[in-house]
Amino acid sequence: MTIGFLPALGSGIRSLAEAGQLSRLLDGYMRPYADAFGEVLYFSYLPESLEEFTSDPALLRRVRVFAPAQPMSRGRRALTMARAHADEFRRCRALRVFQITGTIPARRATKRFGVPYVTTYGFWYAQLSAPGLMGCLKRPLKARVEKRGLHDAAAVFATTEELRSVASRFSSRVELLPNGVDTQLFAPAGPASRSGPPRILYVGRLSMEKNLKTIVTATAYVGDGALDIMVGAGPLRGDLEAWARELGVEIHFPGIVEQAKLPAVYGSANVFVLASFTEGHPKALLEAMACGLPCIASDCAGNRSGSSTIPPSRPGSGRPAGPSWPSATTWARSYSARSSSCAAWRGAEGQPCRSPITRAPPPPSSGPSTGAGIPWRSSSAWRRARL
Repeated sequence: MTIGFLPALGSGIRSLAEAGQLSRLLDGYMRPYADAFGEVLYFSYLPESLEEFTSDPALLRRVRVFAPAQPMSRGRRALTMARAHADEFRRCRALRVFQITGTIPARRATKRFGVPYVTTYGFWYAQLSAPGLMGCLKRPLKARVEKRGLHDAAAVFATTEELRSVASRFSSRVELLPNGVDTQLFAPAGPASRSGPPRILYVGRLSMEKNLKTIVTATAYVGDGALDIMVGAGPLRGDLEAWARELGVEIHFPGIVEQAKLPAVYGSANVFVLASFTEGHPKALLEAMACGLPCIASDCAGNRSGSSTIPPSRPGSGRPAGPSWPSATTWARSYSARSSSCAAWRGAEGQPCRSPITRAPPPPSSGPSTGAGIPWRSSSAWRRARL
């Protein structure tokens, strides 16, 4: 049996490799699907071949990559993919789509060849638009892609209850399939003594919806020479460097870290912070909790789902407690200013819980706006933010 893989709009093996996700794709998806179904056809948006990323003969024998001969716009590729690879699409018994934007060519293949598709619904794509005029113009188009992609799918895999509820408005079959982590790889390393200043960790894309300037602002309140470590890449790096200099916060950017090396990064930190305005079901939060690292997360739907996935470590539970950091309470309080809600933070026990943060503090010195005072509970607030 042959299964077709359709990545997110504009994506491919190379873009996943650059994001540190190559092993997840090869070992978490291609290999298991090839074992279960026999053959996998991967339809890429990028000029590439599988041989560039692996020499495994088993994968090379059972997984084939179909890619454009030269670079082309992602929109054109999405609209012409079914026609360009008509024979290959006809061979597929079903199509596995990995993000809602991947349903654009999937819907065309279904219409032309009758091949059904199933899609992951991992975030509210229609809500993910930048502020300003262009965001307003794109939002209706994104909503249309999302609605039609969900409606025409044979089945939808939603990663959270909230997303399942949204998808159920348009699809008759929606299954809850939360993101997971390899708990053999991501596991508590045991008690460790950390010398030096407190290390506040973030892992993910350096982009506006992640609310990263507020992390830098809150770090300035901690004192003790606390520093930020932001793993990943994205358009906000320059702005974050400038903001950190203005506030006198030391900040490190290790860049993209391959997934297999991330446990050591989590183990080197004192606390993990995910301050996003909106999330789907964040893998980084799950990984940090699986490593026993104290976590602070903004109170949005995806983070609430993530924080309930891995049970907290308790005495006698058999799960090792994560590293304690007394300053974590101070850090959380700096986030919510006078709010008493930070009593929920149980950093001293190393419990991977969330702090129901409601507002970010004002910047400790005069300077440009950081989005202070924006309600975190509202995902629409991100669209109105001026970071």
